[in-house]
Amino acid sequence: MESTVSNASEMVSLRGESEYRFPRAFVQGNVATFATYAIGAATIAVFCLPAALVYAFYCIASTVAIWAAVCVHCPYYGRVCPCGYSTMSTALFKKGDVRLLPKRYRLIWAYVAPSWIAPPVAAALVLTVQFSWVLAALVVVFVLMAFAVAPAVSKVAGCCEYWRGCTVPVQTDDLREQLEAVP
Repeated sequence: MESTVSNASEMVSLRGESEYRFPRAFVQGNVATFATYAIGAATIAVFCLPAALVYAFYCIASTVAIWAAVCVHCPYYGRVCPCGYSTMSTALFKKGDVRLLPKRYRLIWAYVAPSWIAPPVAAALVLTVQFSWVLAALVVVFVLMAFAVAPAVSKVAGCCEYWRGCTVPVQTDDLREQLEAVP
């Protein structure tokens, strides 16, 4: 089912009474991830502000890359998905081929991994040379956010219903058929 929209207000809503709406879906689905990125930038800024700015730019660029490389192939393209990425992808990029989604979906970790690995690794190197309670606390908070809170939120309000078996329901029969048709 191909759908084109000119703006977010025309997005097809799929969920009945508690519909996904942009920007609410985008904020709810991504607040933990963006908080993780902010804490990662703060962690790196403790010892190197220019590196923190590069890190923040990478986090933004990798998110946009996910919209371009993965979300354009999702059956939610042209609709409001649980995390809101489909809205951004639809607004910025041309529709892809839903059959490519399983292969492209695996790319998400290639984009996300550096942003979740860089802060604790860099901080660990700095902490071995010059210990700081502030830096150690930021690393602990970052690790909790990146590896516990963000994944937990993603299971409820993220891009995972078909691919990781989380609790976000498939809203419509046509979307279910598209997802099931993907090899």
